[in-house]
Amino acid sequence: MLDHRLILLATPRQIGVLNWRPGHMHWLGEFDATEAGLAAFRAVVARHAQLPVLLVADTVDEDYRSEILPHVQGRARSEMLARKLKQVFRNARFTGAWRQARETKGRRDDRYLLAALTDADWLMPWISVLHREHVPLYGITPLALACQHLLARLRPHEPHTLLAYRLNNRLRLSYYHDGLLRFSRLIGSDTPAQSPGNAADEIAKTQLYLTGQRILPREARLHVLLLDPGGQLDSAQAQLNADPAFSTRLIDMPSLARALRIPDDFLAATPEVAPLAAIAGELVQLNLAPPELLQHHTEFRWRRSLHAIAGTIALLGLGVTAAYWLYAQDLNDQTRQMAQQQQQLDARYQTIARTFPVQAATPEQLAQTVSLSRQLGGQPTDVTALLAAVGQGLNAAPGITLESFDWTDGMLTPAGSVTITLDAALIPFDGNYRAAMQRIQHFMQALRMVPSLYDVRLRTSPVNADSSSTLSGKTLNSQSAADPVARFSIELSYREATP
Repeated sequence: MLDHRLILLATPRQIGVLNWRPGHMHWLGEFDATEAGLAAFRAVVARHAQLPVLLVADTVDEDYRSEILPHVQGRARSEMLARKLKQVFRNARFTGAWRQARETKGRRDDRYLLAALTDADWLMPWISVLHREHVPLYGITPLALACQHLLARLRPHEPHTLLAYRLNNRLRLSYYHDGLLRFSRLIGSDTPAQSPGNAADEIAKTQLYLTGQRILPREARLHVLLLDPGGQLDSAQAQLNADPAFSTRLIDMPSLARALRIPDDFLAATPEVAPLAAIAGELVQLNLAPPELLQHHTEFRWRRSLHAIAGTIALLGLGVTAAYWLYAQDLNDQTRQMAQQQQQLDARYQTIARTFPVQAATPEQLAQTVSLSRQLGGQPTDVTALLAAVGQGLNAAPGITLESFDWTDGMLTPAGSVTITLDAALIPFDGNYRAAMQRIQHFMQALRMVPSLYDVRLRTSPVNADSSSTLSGKTLNSQSAADPVARFSIELSYREATP
């Protein structure tokens, strides 16, 4: 579908339409240059307005020039060719330049073929129909260039070839050097020389003109290919072969059909499709269309490129989605396999666990038993050293009266430490709680200085600093009330110092 296109063969009298795509072509008919023909042509174009169009012009109002120009590129080449075309063809609207080759000697200049339609008024009604229907016209090229691709399908081996092609009662003579177009002329049906007996004379005149213009070397032998679906050029073959300056070969319709790979009956019914089928899939090397007529085709290419990019992105998205789906399926398979393995391991564990002996005690009871065994088997705490350590702290803080002393042996704990609780009071106490707290802090610091005592912390304080507690109390006469006492409690840990 990307190569689907319409190929038009336009003459001053009519236009033919070929619907072409690779491996398939359909002749849509010919339309005369009348009001009815234009209306019918517009209806056909409207049905195929989405297809790009190539217009092949077949007219006597054409001109060809060969020029040797300096080898430049880019914008300089475009400006040089525009000036040269303006200089050679004056105000002709349909002009074009084709860079055919580069010289091998000297400055190695470029050889161009310049072409133009000197009178294209007859072409404007057809182009107007294409423009009104917004058809993407991508080129206007002369029939001689289409015949060049037709000649390439025939594969001649001679460097100097003249193709004599009789189509629509008109004879076109096109000269090709090494397979490239150099010159072409069309002889109309109203010319007396168009009769079969005078076709050889017209070929001879063309050979003289090419030699005079130094397009054809004087010593070169011209190979003439006669192509005539009606068979009216057969009589010219013997006359031309009698001249040593010519070698002639007649191309029959079956050979042409095999070269173009189209059915014989289709070519016999519509011989006009031969050059159109040859150029249909090729690049337009000589484009005579001005840039303003190619605007719709430029927009068509942008749309097709955007559609291609969008399709590529969609395909990539589908590919990535498929890859992630396959990866997810693989993960699901792995998850199911791991779940099956877990079930198998659980079943094996349950089978093995049923062979275990029955436990009479719980794990907590076993832990308590082990801890008690460690306590009974270990050495008891040295009470003398413990009391000496606490006494050392009490000696460093006079005014502290010890009211109770409790400790818990730490053999049941992993660390093996002893937790000590001291309940004490400040005696004497004059009611100054700030000084009392300072004395308690001094006592706790003295305990921390003992090497075997650590983690000293205040459990209860004579002053309740909790913000959520309720303030309560009473005022007593200092002479009648008993002496106040500041009691507090300290908790610390003891561990025997290692020697």
